[in-house]
Amino acid sequence: MQTMKQYLSDAFFTTFQNRPEKFLSCGGRFEVLGNHTDHNHGLCLAATCDLSIYCAASKRDDLLIRVLSEGFGYFEVDLNSLDKNDDEIGKPSSLIRGIVAYLASDYQYGGFDIYIKSEIPTGAGVSSSAAFEMLIAETINVLFNDSEIPLLNLCKASQHAERDFYGKKCGLLDQIGVATGGLVYIDFSDIVNPQVASFETNFSGYQFAIVDTGGSHEQLSNLYEAIPEDMFKVADFFKKAFLNEVSKDELLSDKDKIIETCGLLSYQRALHFFNENQRVLDARDALKNNNVVKLIELMNESRESSTELLHNMFVDKKKDSPLEACELVMKASHNKAGVKINGGGFAGSIIALIPEEELANVKEKVKERYGKNSLYLVKIRNDKVSEIE
Repeated sequence: MQTMKQYLSDAFFTTFQNRPEKFLSCGGRFEVLGNHTDHNHGLCLAATCDLSIYCAASKRDDLLIRVLSEGFGYFEVDLNSLDKNDDEIGKPSSLIRGIVAYLASDYQYGGFDIYIKSEIPTGAGVSSSAAFEMLIAETINVLFNDSEIPLLNLCKASQHAERDFYGKKCGLLDQIGVATGGLVYIDFSDIVNPQVASFETNFSGYQFAIVDTGGSHEQLSNLYEAIPEDMFKVADFFKKAFLNEVSKDELLSDKDKIIETCGLLSYQRALHFFNENQRVLDARDALKNNNVVKLIELMNESRESSTELLHNMFVDKKKDSPLEACELVMKASHNKAGVKINGGGFAGSIIALIPEEELANVKEKVKERYGKNSLYLVKIRNDKVSEIE
């Protein structure tokens, strides 16, 4: 059977007429707990998954980057200018230019050829864009900097590219989630140097699954951006920049004034922030003791909070929404699964932790409702973004 390295090497040679120097890979990510907390410097629990993106790359002797990405085609990025190009907004070339622009002041860079193959589905909440960014950043690290750029710097370069060059506001959760490998607890209270701690939990007898409802994220940017903005309003009520500088007791004590000043939705979303942070802490303690049943309980509490407080489980109707998918999986698993939103919400995917004895029925019901390509059974990938051995 042909290995991935062999496949990439042959495809690279066919495309660029020479052999690659390096082979790299990066996993996608799924969010276990911590929905919409990172932008207010909260707590998250995320996992790198085994759906991965791969590449083969070689240095060039000029400042041209040539990219062939399966499914997305060929394009070039000329690094003679690192300025933001408005014509590239929303295109992958903007991500590459933005990453190089961020790293250029402190690190080496240059042109290279790269062939990319991805098994990470787009639009399914598995952070395919963050995985692409981190793969590019690590390629620059390996080819030009002897792998000496700290991982967090690569994550920040990728976030910078997505926010300031590509035009999509994002926190740092996705980049850290795809890059670090394993199951990780992330504390964003110090946004310059987030605290990241890994867990080795035994999930035998259970299966993580991502359900893609097929709903499009297009035209939903205003809904995503409204969530942190509502939380910022409440932080500003207390003369603070972020909610992590406020306590839950303060929020509860000033409930009526907050609702009067900021609105009920802002108050509810702020309450979700504090409750979700506590769930992350409770999950961290549970996982230290391999208490998967407790994690399932907390995931379901998060789903209820997303429905009742955060209000990101559907746009205007339950049909075809993440909420509908959650309810389907809960019923199919006889209420034994942990099921919640995966990512921004409103449309797209959910994440479920399912006891293996309930998995067959869940698979049948999900595929019956959303199609045969709607269910991804995922495992935790322990490897960080790295070279392929």
